[in-house]
Amino acid sequence: MKRSLIGILIVAILAGAFSVHADPMEELIQSLGAEYEAMIPAPNSSVGTDYPTRQAALGSLYTARSMGLIYQQNQEMISRQGELSDKYDEIIDQNREIIRLLTVISERIAPVEEVPGTPGSGNSDQ
Repeated sequence: MKRSLIGILIVAILAGAFSVHADPMEELIQSLGAEYEAMIPAPNSSVGTDYPTRQAALGSLYTARSMGLIYQQNQEMISRQGELSDKYDEIIDQNREIIRLLTVISERIAPVEEVPGTPGSGNSDQ
């Protein structure tokens, strides 16, 4: 009993995890396909011939839904790009401050005078 409950719980968690990562546009397309195919009458049926009009209307509805979804995703992407741009501006400002501080430090340090006869000075008496 306990094992079956744990098994069911694991399956439910995995199913939830996969549904969280599902692509909303893919779900929309699958839903359209299913509803579109459901409208096609069986061969030799006595259903009226207005199903192509219904399918066209359904296609228009899903086109509008997908455009709304694309718009929403674009807005989210623009928002993230704005945040990223702000972070880059902050990094640029920090780099300018670092350059300014390094310039101040380098101006305060007096150049080291070379003492004759030290290695690397080129004036050794050897």
